[in-house]
Amino acid sequence: MRITTRMLSDDAVRQLQASTESMSRASEQVSTTKRLNRPSDDPSQTRSAVNLREGIAELKQYRRNIDVADRTLSATDAALGSAGEIMQRARELAVQGANGSLSPLDRTQLAVEVDQLLQGLLQQSQAKSAGSFLFSGFRTDIAPFATATGPYLGDSGAIMARTAPNSSLQINITADTAFAPALAALVTLQTGLAAGTPVVGSTITAIDVGFDALISARGQTGARQNRLEETASFLEGTILASRKLLSGLEDADMTEAISTLVQRQATYDAALKVNARIMQTTLLDVLR
Repeated sequence: MRITTRMLSDDAVRQLQASTESMSRASEQVSTTKRLNRPSDDPSQTRSAVNLREGIAELKQYRRNIDVADRTLSATDAALGSAGEIMQRARELAVQGANGSLSPLDRTQLAVEVDQLLQGLLQQSQAKSAGSFLFSGFRTDIAPFATATGPYLGDSGAIMARTAPNSSLQINITADTAFAPALAALVTLQTGLAAGTPVVGSTITAIDVGFDALISARGQTGARQNRLEETASFLEGTILASRKLLSGLEDADMTEAISTLVQRQATYDAALKVNARIMQTTLLDVLR
């Protein structure tokens, strides 16, 4: 077969194009520090990298869910803590009111402070986080109690937070179990003191029952916060490990990448010189 000038020219152009593309890929790896810049660089590894990125994004969403849940539980714990302090003070006043040496006037004065404690307890039951009532179940737009003597207006809905794959955690406490016994006990205490009568043992017992309900609710909240903390730590570790795997897939070995770029630059320069000579020779052949 006769080698024509056109064939030599076309072959020279193809070689230069291939050399240019190879050098461009090497230059891109150096400039981006990435080994995978497009799917064609390594289809199999690219699929693995995409799967890792999707997994990391899912783990980050769980981490955000935990942050929201932790803020809710922290606000819940604060409200229950304040309510517990109110009940401790109420018990002190109840013990004073049980003293037979107090006059009816003394007891009515105690009733004034108990009324303030009662309003404070009601306020804690109406605590909010991010604009939503904490203790109303699913009815987060409604206060659990409108008044200290009113009925529970929420429901028994358990608000769940998705904290990890196949794992959810309840993040709410309802006021009918946490606050209702305490409110009822303070109403009884305040009513009796306002009437000037000595506080009876059953009223003090009711205060203790209300306090225990608050303590129990706070214990549940603390246990859930601990579980959130453990899950968050697990997620952080998993995200870090996934990022290392992703880096191993995507990131270029810079020493190797720079060496490859230098080699391909040299190959390209050599190809330019060789093809220049070929083109010059074929042109002279045409002129002859």
